[in-house]
Order: sequence, then structure tokens, then C-alpha cells
Amino acid sequence: MSTDLDTQALPPAARSAKAQELNAIAAQARFALQGCTHCGTIQYPPREVCVNCLSDALKWRDVSSEGKLLAVTTLHHSNEPYFQARLPWRVGMVRFDCGPSAVVHVDADCIPDGRVRITLDLDASGQAVLTAHAIAPPGAVNAPLPSPLPGAST
Repeated sequence: MSTDLDTQALPPAARSAKAQELNAIAAQARFALQGCTHCGTIQYPPREVCVNCLSDALKWRDVSSEGKLLAVTTLHHSNEPYFQARLPWRVGMVRFDCGPSAVVHVDADCIPDGRVRITLDLDASGQAVLTAHAIAPPGAVNAPLPSPLPGAST
């Protein structure tokens, strides 16, 4: 069944060349970030050089996708037609256990200061996006994770 959301514009697709490499990783259902082979820094977003030592010796490394949700907010306005049709939209800042921080899409069950698992998904335009999902506390039953992005693959 088709909805009005199906006919809306696609998510913004402009990305850097290095960020395009993240699309291939998401398509493989992996979670990897750039790691510097010189100093060991893990970084996000993808860049041409290391944020710590400026080396260009960067490799994609599979890393832990867990972290802490530092802050969350709900957007009620967007200039992008794709997001306008889907408001309100939750976004937040996550600090990965492996070091870097990122702004991510946030599932409704996530709470500030809570533990989250980040997935690397492809959105409807085929671009890699990060989404936070709450990690259930010990003893809780884990439910399947819904995709917060219409048309996203997990």
C-alpha cells in the first residue's frame, strides 16, 4: 500500500568521497569506523586525515557499536522536504565506547545517559546513516529493533 510518505523527496544525498565509503560498509551490514594506523585514533565522521596526528594512514576498522546517549532532542522543523513529511524526528549525540562522538537518529525507547547500540543503515537514498537503539538492562527481554527510517535497511 502506497502512502504520501512514499512519494516525498529522498533524504539528502550529498556526501564526501570518504563518507561514500561508509555506504559500502553499511551495505555489508558491518559497523566500522576509520582508524589511524599511525596513532590508533578511531574517528567519525570519515575524513582524509587523522584528527589526532594528521596522518593519512587511515583504515576502516570493525569496532564496537555501543556507546552512551549524551543528549537527545526532537526536531519539529526541517528545511529538507524528506524530513518535513516525517516530523517530529528524534536526534541525539552519542559517545561511542571506542572514542568518537556522533549525531545520530534516535529510537523512541532511548533515554539520555542510557546505553545504546548504534546501527549503520542505508537510508532511502542509499546513504549510510547512524541510528541509536536502547540496550535493554540486564534481565530485560530484548525486543526486535524497529527501523526508525522509512525505507531503511537493517
